[in-house]
Amino acid sequence: MWKWGLLAVVAALAAGGSAWVWWRYNFEKVNWTWGVVAGFIGLYLLLDQVFRPQPADLAAAGAQRRAAADELAELIRRDPTDEALLRTVDEPYPLPVRWHTAPDRFLPSWRAIGRSSDATPIDLSGRDGALWSRYRSVPSGRLLLLGPPGSGKSVIALRMARGLPVHREPDEPIPVLLPADSWDPDRDTFPDWLVDRIGRRYPRLAAAHPRRDAVLRDLVETDLVIPVLDGLDEVPEERLVACIEELNALPTQRFVLTCRTSVYERYLTQGEKLRGTAVVLLAPPAPAEVADYLVDAAPYHQVDNWAAVAGTLGVEPQLTGALSTPLMVTLARSAFDQPGTDPRDLLPLARQRGRRTVEDDLLTRAVDAALRSRRGGQGLRRWDPGRARGYLGALAAHLESLDVREFRWWQLPAALPGPFWAVVAGLRTALAVWLASTLSRDALSATAALVADPATRNLLDVLADGTGGLTVAAFVAGATIALARGGGTAQPRRIAYVGGGRALRVGLVNGLVGGMLLAFLTYALLSGVAPTAQLVRLLDAVPGLPPWSDPARAAVLAGVLWWAYRIVRVGLRVDVSAPADLGATSVAETVEADRAATVAFALSSGAIAVLRVLVVAALLRLAGLLTAVPPLAALLYAGTGLGLGWWLLRDGGGAWLRFAVARATLAVRGRTPHRLLAFLAYAEAVGLLRQGAGGYRFRHARLQSRLASGSAAGRRGSRLREEFGVELARAGYWTEAFGVFADITRFRSASIGHADDLTVAALRKALLAGAAAGEWTRAAELLTLVPPPAPPTPGPAAAAADGDRAGEQRRRVARLIADDAPLADLLAAVRDLRRAEPGAGTDGLLAVLHLAGGDSDAALALLRRRGVADASAEPADRLPPVAAGLLARLLTDRGDPTSALRVCHEELLLADYLPDDDDLLTAAEIWRWSVEVMRRVTDERAVLLHRIRVALADRRRHRRGVQFGRREIAEMGLQACHALISHQTLGPLAVALSRRLAVVLADPRIVVRTVSRSAPMWHGG
Repeated sequence: MWKWGLLAVVAALAAGGSAWVWWRYNFEKVNWTWGVVAGFIGLYLLLDQVFRPQPADLAAAGAQRRAAADELAELIRRDPTDEALLRTVDEPYPLPVRWHTAPDRFLPSWRAIGRSSDATPIDLSGRDGALWSRYRSVPSGRLLLLGPPGSGKSVIALRMARGLPVHREPDEPIPVLLPADSWDPDRDTFPDWLVDRIGRRYPRLAAAHPRRDAVLRDLVETDLVIPVLDGLDEVPEERLVACIEELNALPTQRFVLTCRTSVYERYLTQGEKLRGTAVVLLAPPAPAEVADYLVDAAPYHQVDNWAAVAGTLGVEPQLTGALSTPLMVTLARSAFDQPGTDPRDLLPLARQRGRRTVEDDLLTRAVDAALRSRRGGQGLRRWDPGRARGYLGALAAHLESLDVREFRWWQLPAALPGPFWAVVAGLRTALAVWLASTLSRDALSATAALVADPATRNLLDVLADGTGGLTVAAFVAGATIALARGGGTAQPRRIAYVGGGRALRVGLVNGLVGGMLLAFLTYALLSGVAPTAQLVRLLDAVPGLPPWSDPARAAVLAGVLWWAYRIVRVGLRVDVSAPADLGATSVAETVEADRAATVAFALSSGAIAVLRVLVVAALLRLAGLLTAVPPLAALLYAGTGLGLGWWLLRDGGGAWLRFAVARATLAVRGRTPHRLLAFLAYAEAVGLLRQGAGGYRFRHARLQSRLASGSAAGRRGSRLREEFGVELARAGYWTEAFGVFADITRFRSASIGHADDLTVAALRKALLAGAAAGEWTRAAELLTLVPPPAPPTPGPAAAAADGDRAGEQRRRVARLIADDAPLADLLAAVRDLRRAEPGAGTDGLLAVLHLAGGDSDAALALLRRRGVADASAEPADRLPPVAAGLLARLLTDRGDPTSALRVCHEELLLADYLPDDDDLLTAAEIWRWSVEVMRRVTDERAVLLHRIRVALADRRRHRRGVQFGRREIAEMGLQACHALISHQTLGPLAVALSRRLAVVLADPRIVVRTVSRSAPMWHGG
């Protein structure tokens, strides 16, 4: 359709041009004009025939497709990208990994999976390298692989993609491993993204073909490519729903997905299952298999040591649990491969400190072993292990301070304080003004000499001579504005061509309308003001203008020039500030693209400014305001200075420039290397980092937390607010502390997921403070961030009966809670659950039920027995957060605020140390039951009204003036700390001050008044 529209425009222009030539010149000129037009039309038809897609021969297309598939299989087989990782985990043989068909709660109907109404269930269980054959038995060609963190999902997906036989069948599909987080369904459809990613991942594929994209699309559309999307759990939550909905809208699209079980369960609470998709769950390796593997993979000098450790697997529960995932087994193998190390050190560590301590120790040792290794192949630049570990620690602390798990290079400036960037902004503004004024000095002086008006001449002279004062004023203004606005994050950009045929058509219309408007304004202006002699001479010198009046000729010239300018600008426009395509480019490519966009913006700013200065000078001369045109060299210098100054003001705070400044500053301070990107590539090559969509992340979240521990740089952002919340709770300001912890929990859940250790720790603190404050409704809302646990599936015949009995009792309690059963029935059910599943969780729930039934003495006795009198108790033996908060409240009501604050403070400090075998979904279910019971028996509105009445009555009894004692002064200080806690520089000072104030406010007489207030100091976090 657009071709006919373009042809109509060309015909109209040709007809109008012919009439004008005929009227202005003669008929021979018309013949010459039409000859040129006919030549352009003939050239267009020839090119259209050459580049028009021709119907392809089916046999030739099939042969071409099979050749491209064979080439892709060979490229995958020879791809060295993940060869080092495979060699690490597959020597001397792959660690045995098993999987089984997922329970029905994850699966759609087998009829949907089998694409038939007669389809029956398929046993997808298997082990080791049999996943591809199991996948080929799924009629829908859709498979989802679920497992906990570190269970080997990525390695299994990599083995699946690299496990094709050398001699494959001609029509056998090819698995291609791709990162799931690089797909944004709002920008690309799944087939388009798949074609683009394959083309970028394998640039040599069909490189010689003139229509390469068509070949790649043919591979995708004929199902010769099976995308293996690794890391669906790393897709941001708001994009995850869109991705799954897009896949559900493509029922015939084949794929393999990997995802964490907890993330997919969270999604199932708000979305539908993946249609027609079979699901398998990874199982942990057996202790005997782990023992054999560690002994077989050990170097000669460690065989006896590993044999001693292997003999305890299956007997020592903490060590067995620590070595129950392929990730930890691989880390243990690499951590003790050097002389001078002894894996037997793990035995006393597991007995005395528990599973998490063993895992942390393995992470620490594995980092040192990886930095000492020679992984990564030849030509890779390496760093000293000690310095490299320091760099990794600084990087991990930076990520911890931002509450993120992925390092994106444009966020590096956040590692420097706000006042530093205020000074940088002031220097940038001062440099911009200095460049503009210095390079424009000659032009301003020359223009002043050509101006007749004395006031204008004096102003130009002042501007030409006032460079120093303007520069100082610019520095102060720039720094002040930047400090007031606060820091921001500049997003990366790229150069994108946005012109073309469609833009040209828009430019034709808009330019024509704008030209007509400009012509009308020009005619109106010159009709009221006589044209100058310079303008008349210019109009006489332009060939082809009709012999009309001067205003009419000027209007025609202005309109035509504007029309031509708009056509050229819109049709050939290049956007130097287009958002970067993070999903389709590597980190280095993103940096290079933003750097190229920065340079292009600087060059274009200078060129456009020079052009505008020349146009303004010409217009001033034509208007008679200047007696002559200033020297051309002075105008060129002025345009260059103004353009570069504008670029510094507009783009000097861009992503690449800010990154370069931050990288250089941090390198001078010894926190990052000068060649940061090369170091990140080195860390990826040795297996500590992995690259995602435009960023790097640590191989495991625990590794990041371990490296960042003890770093002052990591105590920023939500970490500071978390410490501030602890100090608030320490002084009895439980409502305010709950608001702080709740906001942190929501923020972390959105950024790093609800199952992350940092999020769980914040949730535990929020529930403790909320229970102490009686904020049951808000606590219930916060618990919606964690999905409810799925109903337990019956185990095999050999499973322990206790586990089945505990599962049945849990289902019974859940039914009673949902049915709003009487407290007596709930109490009996929880007692049965406690006998089947003894522990601190069921004790806390039982205490909650005693308190809800009015037996506070029994509740207090049970809570005291499970309290924090023994601070050395294991994390699993401590009270759950809701019960700990209730204990603090009961102690306060019994007149013992000192013990209440001690319980609350100690439990908040210990909340970061999660139990080794704690299942978040199971634990959160007990928390949810406790909150629901207390919300049912507590009328929060009535409690609030009672507190208000008591406060009013107290005010009437004591008609004193404004009270201004220690409590009021300290509360004013807490208000100031709350306002400053998020400040990048003043935040640590605010936390330090809040500790001092908490000591004052922890006085028992003040605490009694604090916990009975009618309103908090502020609402929210």
